[in-house]
This record gives sequence, C-alpha cells and structure tokens, in this order.
Amino acid sequence: MPNKILFRLLILLFLLCPPALAGFSVTTESGDRIEVRVWGESNTGPLYIWLLNQYAETGRYDSLAAALAEQGASVWRVDLLDALMLERTAEAIRNMSGDPVASLLQAAVKTERRPIVLVASDRMAVPLLKGMREWQVRRQSSKDAAGKADAVAGGILFFPNLFRGTPVAGEEPELMEIVSATNLPLMIMQPELGSNRGRLPGLLKTLHTAGSPAYTWLVPEVRDYYLLQTEKPQSESLQAMAGKVPEPVERAISATPRRIQMAARLLDASPKPSKPRPISEVQLKASAPAYGLIERPRRPAPDFKLLDAHGKIHSLKQGPNPGRVTLVNFWATWCPPCVHEIPSMNRLAAAYDEREFGIVSINFKEDPQHVLAFLKRVNVDFPVLLDDDGAVSGRWKVFAFPSSFLLDRQGNIRYSVNTAIEWDDPEVKTVIQRLLNEDRPAK
Repeated sequence: MPNKILFRLLILLFLLCPPALAGFSVTTESGDRIEVRVWGESNTGPLYIWLLNQYAETGRYDSLAAALAEQGASVWRVDLLDALMLERTAEAIRNMSGDPVASLLQAAVKTERRPIVLVASDRMAVPLLKGMREWQVRRQSSKDAAGKADAVAGGILFFPNLFRGTPVAGEEPELMEIVSATNLPLMIMQPELGSNRGRLPGLLKTLHTAGSPAYTWLVPEVRDYYLLQTEKPQSESLQAMAGKVPEPVERAISATPRRIQMAARLLDASPKPSKPRPISEVQLKASAPAYGLIERPRRPAPDFKLLDAHGKIHSLKQGPNPGRVTLVNFWATWCPPCVHEIPSMNRLAAAYDEREFGIVSINFKEDPQHVLAFLKRVNVDFPVLLDDDGAVSGRWKVFAFPSSFLLDRQGNIRYSVNTAIEWDDPEVKTVIQRLLNEDRPAK
C-alpha cells in the first residue's frame, strides 16, 4: 500500500510540476534523425530505451518514466514513427528496419551505462527485435566488440504482437521471421486476459529454440493495452477505453516500475549469445489484413456449449432451429468496431425468419455483470454468449475482434470476416441467400 500511495503522489507531483526534460538526437546510419526525450539524465541506474506506442499515447508512459527516474533509472523515450515520418499503421511498424533502434543502442552503449534495456508494447515489439539483432551484427563487426557484448541486457515486451498481420478469420497467424532470429534475453509482460495469451507457449517455444532466454510475467486481471488506459485518452483510436480506469488496471500500472526494475536485473544476469542468429536475406513482409467476407474451404464448425448473459445454455449443434444458416460473431464491449456493427446485425436478423437464419454472438472474456450492463445501454437482438476463459475463441482460431463466420445449413464454415462490416449490405445478403438456397441437411 505505501508503494501505491508513493507512486500516485509521484504522478500528481509530475502533473502539477513537470520537470524540464533533457533531450538530444541520434542520427541513424540511414541518415534519419531520432529525437530522444530523457528522464533521470544524471542517474546511475539502468538505462531504458522506451519505444512509444503506435497511437502516440504518452500520458501513462510519461508518468512511468518519471517513476523510474525517481528510482534511480534513466529513460530515453523515442517516437520512431514520428521521427521517420511514417504513418501510424501496423504495416509501417512491421516493415520498419532495425537501423533506428540499433543506432539508439549504439549511442546508449557509448554512455557506459549498464544495463541497457529496450522496452516496447504491442506491435512496436517488432522493430525492437529487429534493432537488437542489427545491433548484434554491428557489434560483431566492430573492433571493440569484446568489451560491449553484455552492454545490452535485452528487451521488455508488454502484450507483444509479433505476428505478420491479421490472418483470414479462422486461420492461425504467422510469427514475424525476426522472432526465430532473436537470441538476446526477453521478458514478456503478458496480460492475464489478453487476446494472445493462448498463443504465448508457441511464441516462447520459438524464442527458446532460437536461443533466447525468454521469460514471462503474467499481469493479473488486465487486458491488452492496459498501459494505455486513461480517463481521457489522447488518441482517437483509444476512445473506447475512456472513462474511469478499473482498479485492477490501476494496480497493474502502479506495480509496473517495480516489475520493470526486477525484469531488468533478471535480463542483465541472463546469458548473452556471442553472435546473432542467422536470418533469411529475403525477410517476409508484413501481411495486409483481408477485409470483407472471404470464402473458406468447407469444414465443420467447432461445437460449443456456453451460457448466455442471462444464464441460459446454448449449443451450436443442439440449437432450437437446426438446419438454418448461422452467423457466429466473436466480439468484446471494449472493441469499437464490434459495437459499431451491432445495429446492422440487428437489421440483418430482422430480415429473415429465425428458423432459416440466426445470429449468435460470443463475448470474449468479460464479466457477466459487465455484459448485462452493456446490454442495457445497447440494443442487441440476438443471444450473447460468454466465452469466459477464451477456450471457444481459441478453438475457432479467433485472432482479431470482431471476427465472424457464416455457417451453412450443415454447420460448415463457408465464409469468414475479421473486421466490422455492414451486415445488411446487399452483397452480404446475396451470400446468405445463396446458402439458404442450398439443400437442407438430411434428417
């Protein structure tokens, strides 16, 4: 409790009397100029190079940097997308080279500060890994490489997204090639309720196979992006997270500086490789997401038995209207596109006889009371089932929200979509009608 009170006092002090921050710039080998903001410039503790998130949301990051500085660390905060004049998109981040981060590491090593730890969240984990490996390559070819081998302790990744892109709904995502070429130590801060928690074993296996002593810290009771959650987000993309910050999120954020410091000590003590892992000269480019209804190879849909928000059990194969065409929609209340498409789904459901066509939505890992409160505010004309542990979403290979699947009368998946669409669009109705016109299953 004292640590929590101290942390909140530090944040209040920072907001009321923000210190004059130091800063400098680093020029990359490509000639780009990277601006760096510094907290704790004269401190002698660890040096953290923190890559700003995709959404340029700075509030929480600034307060965390101030708290780390109070604990004797230094923080270099860098907005790579702004410095390189890139769009704030997933594709731009995934296709970024390792040059900017490697150049930052070279500048950090020259300060003689130890340990040096990179920090990033979400998709920014990709340029972090690329930069670490590029630094290894440059260090190996330098004359004073021997004395710098242990300078970089590794990286801390909050809810990392290291996949090539959003796959077609129902397919497993592919890890970026840089993951299998990473052998420096990593700490993955994984939210307990995060959408990729089920894929964490596969990520760790790939890293361990590459030689990385990768560790995991499970952050209890929070979801992805919890570090960005504030009452009034700066970014329009994060407005769905506006409002009172839940107590578990406040607890997790209060504990973050301590966890970072502990992780840094563990990474610093971990073995470091003598040389980088090989990587293909032709690296796979990030994949662009596929939008709209995508026809899929016909396969039986995984069955489920789930409670709805009112406590009633629903089964896909033992429903009240067998032999109908069904839309199965995976969603969450914190997902703005998910909420946006509900009215068009209501209109779509109203356009058909429920014995011929129906909609079932499956909520991802949210509390029943929270879902019921949402249903009082937003009209939903179809059952809302609760996938409280994410197991059903995992069996359906859901990666992004919303993800939806159109099933034929036999219960086979025929189409999928991994984003929000207008469900009562004529093109969608044409597809549904084609499925309705197919033969009914034999009794």
